[in-house]
Amino acid sequence: MTALAIAIIIAAYLLGSVSSAVLVCRAFSLPDPRDQGSKNPGATNVYRLGGRFAAVLVLLCDMLKGTIPVWLSYLIGINPFLLG
Repeated sequence: MTALAIAIIIAAYLLGSVSSAVLVCRAFSLPDPRDQGSKNPGATNVYRLGGRFAAVLVLLCDMLKGTIPVWLSYLIGINPFLLG
């Protein structure tokens, strides 16, 4: 495993650990989703707290957290076995 692959893995892990639901709720001045509603920081709870737009934003951010590292790794040319 190359140093670049290890760096991408670490960056993907750190990017995945960011809670987009909490960030969106803070940006829209909504209550913290970990304290309100179902207490689950996910798109459904954000939908209950802030409506459709905030929930779609959380869902898109969550999808991009997984997609961006894979696309970047593919474009850089990391071995497909390591991508898995």
